[in-house]
Parts: sequence; structure tokens; C-alpha cells
Amino acid sequence: MKIAIPTDDGIMLSAYPNSPKGYLVLTIKSGEIADEELRWNRLSEMLTSDSGIMYNLKDCSGIILHASTNATVKNPVSGVLDIHSTKEVIITKIIMEYLNTTLVMESNTCCSP
Repeated sequence: MKIAIPTDDGIMLSAYPNSPKGYLVLTIKSGEIADEELRWNRLSEMLTSDSGIMYNLKDCSGIILHASTNATVKNPVSGVLDIHSTKEVIITKIIMEYLNTTLVMESNTCCSP
């Protein structure tokens, strides 16, 4: 599973989710980060690609956005990717929160007698 986090500097969640400078894309396997990649949005690719700003997210299954953003901004990813909300802005805290939440949800559904 690949999850994207919009960012302008690789450290903080982007304040502009519809036009971030790039995405930190995490590959998650068995509840752990197997790989991470910082994908910068290039204007030439956004203009020439059929998918526009979504060209960097074509292999992702989810995206993490700030909770206030979900309510106020119409996202181009709605209906395309699973949207996960967070109140955090520091990416390392966002990753820890996401992994903990995901593991708890999986343990509640897969191991019931």
C-alpha cells in the first residue's frame, strides 16, 4: 500500500493541499514503512500529463490531509484516493499516528473469534 502526504519542504504537511510542492510517498507493508520517496511536482509534468497534479499519485491508494482541509477545500483526490485526516502538521508525527491507527483497526478486524 502506498500513502501520500502533501508537503512543501519534506518536514511539514502542506498548507496548500490542492497545489503542494510535492508529496512524501510511503510504501507500507505489514504495518511498517518499507520505502519512502519524496516526489516533487514539476510544472512541465503537471501541464503535459492527462492527470495534472495527480500524476505523482497514480500508484497511491491513500492520502493524508489536515482535518481542517477536508471540510473547507474541494480536493481533486476525493473519490480517487482514500482520504485520512490528521490534526498534526509535522510529518514524523503524522506517520506515527497513521501507523498506530492502522494497526489498531487491523487488529480489531482480523483476529476476532
